Amino acid sequence: MISKNKIFDSFEEFIAVPLSILKNRIIQITGFKSDFISSKSINIELSPNSVQINCINNEGAYNLLSSVVYKRRLNKKRELEKEIKEYENKKSTVFIELANS
Repeated sequence: MISKNKIFDSFEEFIAVPLSILKNRIIQITGFKSDFISSKSINIELSPNSVQINCINNEGAYNLLSSVVYKRRLNKKRELEKEIKEYENKKSTVFIELANS
């Protein structure tokens, strides 16, 4: 049996490739449950500014894709916070050096 982490990592890699192409677009993932449609499907709609992924009767795919996008956004936020902190530290050391000179 394949572990959950292995599946999650493979979907993260899967999402990373298209995101490099769709970098500046808003990604929206929507889950639909319908009694009128018996099959499961995933539809993707591209527009110049956004990507809409509709998971119809496929809660597992919706949860997986949503988790991956959430994790990527969280990582980007952490990277940005780290860059800001590094910038502030550099700024502080410059002021200290100027004050000491």
